[in-house]
Amino acid sequence: MQNDDYFQLDFGDFSDQNIDSKKKAPICLVLDTSGSMSNHSGRMTRIDELNANVLKFLDFVRRNDKAKRISDISIISFGGQVNVVSGYTNIENINFKPLPASGTTPMGEAMEKAIELLDLRRQYYRDNGIERYKPIMLLMSDGDPTDEYEAIAAKVSQLVINKEIKLFPVGIGSDFNKQKMSKFSPLIQPKLIKNAEGFAKLFELLSASSSNPEDDQLENWFDEEF
Repeated sequence: MQNDDYFQLDFGDFSDQNIDSKKKAPICLVLDTSGSMSNHSGRMTRIDELNANVLKFLDFVRRNDKAKRISDISIISFGGQVNVVSGYTNIENINFKPLPASGTTPMGEAMEKAIELLDLRRQYYRDNGIERYKPIMLLMSDGDPTDEYEAIAAKVSQLVINKEIKLFPVGIGSDFNKQKMSKFSPLIQPKLIKNAEGFAKLFELLSASSSNPEDDQLENWFDEEF
């Protein structure tokens, strides 16, 4: 699944000063920015809702002392191609700019990149004696994967079963493919987000997890009927 841009991707900041807490909470946002994200969800487009709530989440982490200390955040987008918007790093190093919507939906390649970045980060933790909470991944998409995704879906699914990561799959709008997204997530079924309130609730609960990774409100919300 690798392309010519593979070796140009940013795998994160690995300098000593990047880690400022004895125990870190790795959080990776894997965000669909394909062309269909320009469709509307209520008064705003899906991509505008996504951008607005990512900014709110990052602002919460900046303002919350505990979240600021422990959160180790990575952001990956997939729209036409996969982009590492931010490798794992402290909140001070993230300069998030609103993402445009265009192209296809290479979800498989995006998740493969997410696992590669996480593996590198976990090795960094081990090499430097840094404890970590269970990594959290948020996978958001409004459509079907347009690439080969089944092999990486099986790998991610096994990591979830082995309790090595927590994966929260989010479907945006009624056109997302629940069956295919579920292949990444054997324990938590995809949660449908239809409107601004759904976006706000998702990132509100993710914010709570960033300051207390053992908080189960986000998981409980996914278990609710939608």
